[in-house]
Amino acid sequence: MAVTVSISRTTRRTALLTCAVLVLGFQADPTAFGTGTSPAATAAAAYYVDPAVGSASNPGTADRPWRTLQEVFASGKTFAAGDIIYLRNGNHGSPVITGGIASGVRTIKAAPGATPRMKTLRFASGATRWTVDGVLVSPQEADGTYTTGNLVQFDAGATHDVLQNSQVRAASDASADTWYNNDWVGRSGTAVLVVGANNQVLDNRIRNVRNGVMLERTSQAGAGATGAVVRGNSVNHFWEDAFRCKISGCLFEYNSAVNSYAVVPAGTEADPPHRDMFQSYRGDGSFTPVTDVVLRGNVFISRTGTRYAKIPFQYNGKYTIQGIGAFDGPYRNWTIENNVVQVEVGLAMGLYGMNDSRIVNNTVVPRYPATDSEIRLTNQKDGTPSNGDIIRNNLARTFNTGAATNTQHSNNITVGTAYSTYFVDHPAGNLHLKPGSPAIGAGTTREAPTLDADRKQRSNPFDVGAYEY
Repeated sequence: MAVTVSISRTTRRTALLTCAVLVLGFQADPTAFGTGTSPAATAAAAYYVDPAVGSASNPGTADRPWRTLQEVFASGKTFAAGDIIYLRNGNHGSPVITGGIASGVRTIKAAPGATPRMKTLRFASGATRWTVDGVLVSPQEADGTYTTGNLVQFDAGATHDVLQNSQVRAASDASADTWYNNDWVGRSGTAVLVVGANNQVLDNRIRNVRNGVMLERTSQAGAGATGAVVRGNSVNHFWEDAFRCKISGCLFEYNSAVNSYAVVPAGTEADPPHRDMFQSYRGDGSFTPVTDVVLRGNVFISRTGTRYAKIPFQYNGKYTIQGIGAFDGPYRNWTIENNVVQVEVGLAMGLYGMNDSRIVNNTVVPRYPATDSEIRLTNQKDGTPSNGDIIRNNLARTFNTGAATNTQHSNNITVGTAYSTYFVDHPAGNLHLKPGSPAIGAGTTREAPTLDADRKQRSNPFDVGAYEY
């Protein structure tokens, strides 16, 4: 490698000697960057991993790559801020990412033109400030096996990590298209489980799974995946919850979910799984409020396009997926804005024990040809009413908010069944406003978002619903 250095005449001799020492040091120990045993390890470096031609004994250079990402971390190698690990095509195993730094980012990403495969991926406790970018996590496509566990997991104690621009699925579409009910039960698990704080799940494509992205709590006091950002992800072909948040301080925005299947595990036929596009509950017996959650610009449609051949959308002749549900309260200081919900079950948005929160500019109507759909604001399970909420600029089939107290209502529109009056193509799931829609210009700017669900700027007077005309 040629290096050109521009220096003054008086310092040229010292600089040349220093460069020579550094070059010789690197040649003598080509893995020093990765092991942290050389002063040069503080400089950013690029490494390569190639299952086809690599070796664990190589230095990780472009022409002498390591073999798999699983081996890299199992070997105990460490990395500095700015380092990039490029993954080439092939099966990288089930890597467990370790190691933390106080600032900066280390990146694991697909090499140009590559789609590196993994069976599973785990950010272990203490894994801090890692970004994984552009990988495929799929057990069936990695080694031909399946798991009902978590495909990607952020452990408690894994913080400030990112999974982005990746694909997470139990199996390929061609394989999932052949699955019957018991295949779904025995071959698909949760795509992404987040337990550690301040992690991000961004712009990933999730398919053929039981659950999509789950944010969990680790104690009745509410510790867990607080501070999580879940943005721009799509969940397609799933059979339980698309998204779940059981902790305070999380952000879900501009995600989508579609095609929920009626999978029924053996023994649950009389009480099939409770399915939701987005769900919050505690499930630990506590009444610690879940606070400061933002749901913004998400599009949830129960089904669209062609379903997989062997599994139905219905069970016993009924659709089963609900929309946005916050079920046992108390909840406080939530923002629920610009969401689009189209499901066949009447409980399209059910908020139980929601307090001091904003429910603004949502579009909630049934998926054709169903007829029931409502925004429900009601008591938490101990009978305490929801209190102090703001409900504005919503466009819904029905509102059921009479049980709440001290609620501010304005500029909401009850659509009834006049869908063709309001929407471009309700049967096809296009709920953008059509020319002449009564929702155009019928909103208020008060407590309303300035962008719509497409991240388009709203203009005054604002429109009612998730989309600005």
